[in-house]
Amino acid sequence: MKNNLYRFIISCIFGHLCFASHEYKFPIRGAELIFPRDHGAHPDYKTEWWYLTGHFKTDKDEYGFQLTFFRSASSEDGKIRQSYMAHAAVVNKTKKFYLNEERFNQENWNAGASVSTLNTYNGNWFLSMESDSEQMRARFSIRELGVFYFDLIPQKEKVLFGDRGYSQKGKDPKNASYYITFPRLQLKGKFLNKEGLLESMDGQVWMDHEFSSSHLSNGQIGWNWASLQFEDQTEIMVYSMRRKDGKVDPNSVLYCIDQNGRIEEYKSHQFSWTPIQYWKSKKTGGKYPIVYELSWHNKKGEKKFVKVKADLESQEFVGAISNFNYWEGSCSVFDENNQKLGLGYTEMTGYDRELTF
Repeated sequence: MKNNLYRFIISCIFGHLCFASHEYKFPIRGAELIFPRDHGAHPDYKTEWWYLTGHFKTDKDEYGFQLTFFRSASSEDGKIRQSYMAHAAVVNKTKKFYLNEERFNQENWNAGASVSTLNTYNGNWFLSMESDSEQMRARFSIRELGVFYFDLIPQKEKVLFGDRGYSQKGKDPKNASYYITFPRLQLKGKFLNKEGLLESMDGQVWMDHEFSSSHLSNGQIGWNWASLQFEDQTEIMVYSMRRKDGKVDPNSVLYCIDQNGRIEEYKSHQFSWTPIQYWKSKKTGGKYPIVYELSWHNKKGEKKFVKVKADLESQEFVGAISNFNYWEGSCSVFDENNQKLGLGYTEMTGYDRELTF
């Protein structure tokens, strides 16, 4: 049972498994995304997620958090069924502790997602959008902490990574997703702590929305991903696809976003992700590079460099329900002189075991 659920979670997160009884749609290069419809769910695709990572301050402490809503389709007896999972994690950067929680529900049982706009929920966690302004609202909780609810106001226009949103992840054109991002959202909200006290929340958030039917290709065992938000109002998104032979997959890419939302793209041979310091999990044995350097030459030929450091080493999400583990954590970004440049989030998969199918 646990192994089957693990395979489902891998399918849900990475969209790799397919079912012969149903032909799912695949992303098409050059297709036009239409909004607000494409902020919503796409049940004809195998897998989909809406993913928030961010940083905020309350009256007392500084935090980082992730909140992800997953949808995954399966086919049985010719009928399509949707399953929904949600992950939430919070790191208290002031008091130095990390907590997470996960949920899993089937279609029509306390979880769902609209197909006309962004409106998804899992139990009393939710993420929804005001279609006219693209302003969002969210709510989640961690049992040991309390309830977080907040508004998200876009500070920059959404961006479409890849070819107008078509983001190829493997050598087969079907190994791709549609990739929509809000690189900078202002967070305003409230935190109701376990003592029943209400604290104000202020911060900044990154949001990704992806949907696909086949994400990883043969030979890929996981990835390193990061979103970095700089104090000068620029951003970086990077993913380095990790291969079984130890090489970086050629479909890896780094994107720089300037103050006006313009994107510069750097292919796998144009940048490097270099591990500096590792942390080994006592729970899973996974050994994660929680300090690393990114370097590249910009379009002017200038060498660029940043160092990314985890705000807390132990930010591994150990799946109590799914038996699936990954490192997803709040980070800070520095220059070569160790001057702080901004904040970020890093995700690392396939370190405790290869993502095999």
